[in-house]
Amino acid sequence: MEIDRRLLKKIGWPAFSVSIMGIAIPFLCGATLGYFAPASLIPHADRRLATALFLGVALSISSIKIVAMVVREMNFGRRDLGQIIISSSILEDSLGWIIIALILGIAGAGHLEPSHFVQTVIGVAVFLALSATVGRPLVAHAIRFVNDSFVGDNMVLTLILLIMGAMALITEALGVQTDLGAFVAGVLIGESPILTKHISEQVRGIVSALFAPVFFALAGLRTDLTVLNSY
Repeated sequence: MEIDRRLLKKIGWPAFSVSIMGIAIPFLCGATLGYFAPASLIPHADRRLATALFLGVALSISSIKIVAMVVREMNFGRRDLGQIIISSSILEDSLGWIIIALILGIAGAGHLEPSHFVQTVIGVAVFLALSATVGRPLVAHAIRFVNDSFVGDNMVLTLILLIMGAMALITEALGVQTDLGAFVAGVLIGESPILTKHISEQVRGIVSALFAPVFFALAGLRTDLTVLNSY
């Protein structure tokens, strides 16, 4: 919701170049490490390609959730620097999930499946194209309709959460996880001409008080520190 598309047009190339270089160099380092690491550190010695790709992604992709919160807390959201940071992080995150989908296919089948990778890329491209063309007026119209037709301060907020959830599930179905869909939903919602400051603060309140703590709680639940005892 903080993304300014007009500002992005001015910083498109810097954001793209920062994203590509931010992925390429760490990815190559991680992939090289995966290929030359001792066999005792590889889960399956006969699948070094999947291990190398995983290490490359792990080193090259940053958490867009944390980056976005830091930029917002520092009031950089509307500055060129903040927009470049957020935009490049989103590109990194999106490319990272596509690569992860490819890795999962390799790990499951034991070999590269180009058809699965191509299907994911085409699906994401179609999703982004429809969101930028058909999605923009539809989201704006839906917010205006709910705002004019229903009584209550929370009706528009409920619609925003439904839009976010629906688009997140679409990208999940495409094999790119929910982050990209939720981000695109935020961009479309933020461009609505009747989105008031009050509604924006409500959304931010829910994110800060509910979604962000849940994200970190789930990350903690998935962490198994006992694995370190084996090294």
